[in-house]
Amino acid sequence: MTVDLTSNPQRGLSLFLTIPADGEPVRTYNQSLEIVRLAEEIGYETVWAAEAHFTLIGLPSALTFLAAASQTTTTIRLGTAVVPLTFDNPIRLAETAALVDALSDGRLEFGVGKGNGGGFSTVAFEAFNLSEDDRESLYAHALDDLRRALGGTITAGEKEVTLYPPPAGLLPRLWQATGNPRTAAEIGRAGDSLLLHRLVPSGDAGQIQSGLIDDYLGAHTRERSPRIGISRVLLPAPSRQEAISLLESELRRNPGQYVTPGGPPGTAEEFLARSNVKYGDPDDIVEQLLADAAFARSTDYLFSIPLPQSSPRFRDGLRLIAQEIFPRLPAHDRAPTA
Repeated sequence: MTVDLTSNPQRGLSLFLTIPADGEPVRTYNQSLEIVRLAEEIGYETVWAAEAHFTLIGLPSALTFLAAASQTTTTIRLGTAVVPLTFDNPIRLAETAALVDALSDGRLEFGVGKGNGGGFSTVAFEAFNLSEDDRESLYAHALDDLRRALGGTITAGEKEVTLYPPPAGLLPRLWQATGNPRTAAEIGRAGDSLLLHRLVPSGDAGQIQSGLIDDYLGAHTRERSPRIGISRVLLPAPSRQEAISLLESELRRNPGQYVTPGGPPGTAEEFLARSNVKYGDPDDIVEQLLADAAFARSTDYLFSIPLPQSSPRFRDGLRLIAQEIFPRLPAHDRAPTA
């Protein structure tokens, strides 16, 4: 089944864009902006840009990139996935987010988080002269300041000041990422939206994240409809074997871009397993996604493809996801299931 979705955004269909630090930033950023335009053209509702510091991800400021993307697109929503609050002044960050939201005519989805654990963010904490042991408290204080800035006035000595441009309706578009049950419940109580990563430290991602969804929904205020965005990696190909062969050629060409939590993978199969990649033909991928307990309970699907953005297969994959995979998934305009 092929669906023509050109210029017709589909609720819940998102691209999770990971921009590599590959030594040619000008070329890479321009190429990524082309991908955002293509995603808009073929029906993606949102593009989410991954931000990180001093890693294989080459985007230290997702808001800056999305400001540029806002000027070459008109309908696609623009998300940060995510801004690690610890490394920014939250009031300054709120100003920048309000500016990007104004430039995009209200299209910003503002995702924030603590910075990935498991050693992923250790160098960033050291570079910013912060203790990773304080990760939780630093995030909590920054989030409080950010929320106050987005929601109203800011105390400046004996004065009260407000953001310019005004943050308008940005606070209801605040998303938080977590893998922590306690934080998931706090996100629910705050009425924010929940973002889930493609990986968990150990165990089955779908089962573990389904538990996080329970924590989130169980505490949710329901003043706003709960939203759950889940990140999953897909590798569409004519068959599972051809997907493996395709990835093998990329591993040989650029092995440095395929590091996994367990270290550099020895084979394509190892990478696919460690990175929780759903792969094969559209039938295979739909079956794998429907068997994912957390995926089936989410409202927004953030798909990424483990291929270079310059590859024609990357662009083909974007179209296959929009036209042959996404339309066969559960209804995307419903509230998440309890």
